Amino acid sequence: MTSAGQDSQVHGSNSTNDKTSKQDDDNETPVRRPSTTTRRLRLMRQFTQSTTIHNVDTEPIEAASVDAKSIACGLASGVMQAGLYSPYDRALYLSMTNRTPFLSMDNFKSPFVGLSQSIGGRALSGGLYFPLEQFFFQQFHPATAAAGPRDNSKIRNFLAGTAAGALNAMILNPLSAIKYKTWSRMYNRGMFEEAFSMLQKGGRGVFYRGLTSTLLRDIHFGGCYTFIRLQLQWSWSLQNEHQWFANLIAAALATIVSGPFNLARNVQYATKSSEIAPTTLQVLQELIRETKAMQGTRQRTSFLVERLRLGWGTARVATGIAFGHWVYDGLHGLVHEQEESWLSNDNSRSGGNQRVRH
Repeated sequence: MTSAGQDSQVHGSNSTNDKTSKQDDDNETPVRRPSTTTRRLRLMRQFTQSTTIHNVDTEPIEAASVDAKSIACGLASGVMQAGLYSPYDRALYLSMTNRTPFLSMDNFKSPFVGLSQSIGGRALSGGLYFPLEQFFFQQFHPATAAAGPRDNSKIRNFLAGTAAGALNAMILNPLSAIKYKTWSRMYNRGMFEEAFSMLQKGGRGVFYRGLTSTLLRDIHFGGCYTFIRLQLQWSWSLQNEHQWFANLIAAALATIVSGPFNLARNVQYATKSSEIAPTTLQVLQELIRETKAMQGTRQRTSFLVERLRLGWGTARVATGIAFGHWVYDGLHGLVHEQEESWLSNDNSRSGGNQRVRH
């Protein structure tokens, strides 16, 4: 065969291949992009099934990593809690300090006084506690971070929550002192003006008033909450989308355990800046004396429930913590899943570019 014939044969085969590839392109099914509703449903499903600590009986213990995005997710969760529960929190605080029924209309006058302080405190609290729980969980479960064997240590779970609660209390106590002082007023003087007034009347020590009771409260609450919720998650083999139920029960029980220290904290915060606040032990001793003065077990129980606001207070903390943890877990999962998606897309693009250049 001559050179011209070879060229003709190659040209003919190339044209045939072009026609075949063109037909294949025409027969390809066009890729459909998911609708807006479908994308929203996927995001909601992903949101509800996300969790930062996975502790199920049949699977290894896992904890998501803690980074700056984790803090941002907690801040967002805290802001949502502050806006939703601010009137409830103020009414609960006033009912405890003034010894009035929770549903008294006086407790709900000017319900958003101190909201700016509440948003800051709740945002920081939400931004700190949940990531701190993750962080200390990883520290007390070193095998988890290294993808080691399953180890559901009850003591380690309790210590993780205790450490998170203690550090959270020490950081936030000064801001909480200012917030509760604004709640005692019928008008909002502003955070900085209130802080300056407190400093003039009581000195720097006024910002650390209630620190001991706050530490005791948050240590007991954090330890019990983390221990109980992870133990329920473990023993009941709760999947991610059902963990809110364990969080709700754990928060309710932890509130009952830490209730006496919360009462002491509120009494100390309610004391005037120029006066000496009673110690935690004095408040608890007074509570015991008042309880013993009641006639019969039923009256004593009713008095304790009313004084510690176990009904309304328990409902507030249980729903607030469960809601906040649900929002935090969901946001954490969405943010980090989106980050992984971007990384995978970047890797695929870089791989495609390398193939083209090659």
